[in-house]
Amino acid sequence: MNPFSITLTALWTYPILSLIFFALTKRKPKTRKWAISISIALTVSTTLALLFKVSTISVPLNWLLVSGFYLSLSLILWWSQFQPNKFLKIIGTFLMISTFGIGYLSGTLGILGVGFIVADFESDAEKKLSNGIIYREHSIGNVISDYRGKRVEIYKTVAWLPVFEYQIIQKEYYNVITYPEIKVSYEPNKHIIHLSASIISMNEGGREKWVDSIVVK
Repeated sequence: MNPFSITLTALWTYPILSLIFFALTKRKPKTRKWAISISIALTVSTTLALLFKVSTISVPLNWLLVSGFYLSLSLILWWSQFQPNKFLKIIGTFLMISTFGIGYLSGTLGILGVGFIVADFESDAEKKLSNGIIYREHSIGNVISDYRGKRVEIYKTVAWLPVFEYQIIQKEYYNVITYPEIKVSYEPNKHIIHLSASIISMNEGGREKWVDSIVVK
């Protein structure tokens, strides 16, 4: 699954799946407690990973983990409806209507906006270099933006657990459009990544040679 389909699936199904879960576990309070606890633990872990720019090498898995925020919220909101406290139920109902309402509107009428948001985080190109170095390239701006550019992110896999990676460098290049793509070469002995492209300058017009180097420490 791609990031866009994962996001839409989460918006459409997580509220319903959460309700089904509570309906099936009506007489299993321990199961409910464990499910909510695990969901919250994963959400906290994902939050810390985002703060420290750590992720897995699998893009679909990363997006599934991020979508867990909405799953945890859905579980908590439905949990409020199965509590004896009336005030808690009323607050939960209000939050459910607003949260799920925004979610379903975003997944239907606002689907184009969701696509733009997801595209901002989705990489256009990925290259695995030597020594566990991973290069990712993102477009800055879209068809409705008045600016363009590229964002380059350099990751390195964890040596003792290569399924995880962490970001070591991020650079942004504005007012240029690469054509057709940025060429990447890596000198492992010097720890330098060389970038080059034939670009169209948005400030001056015309095509020119563009180069840059990134030192990977």
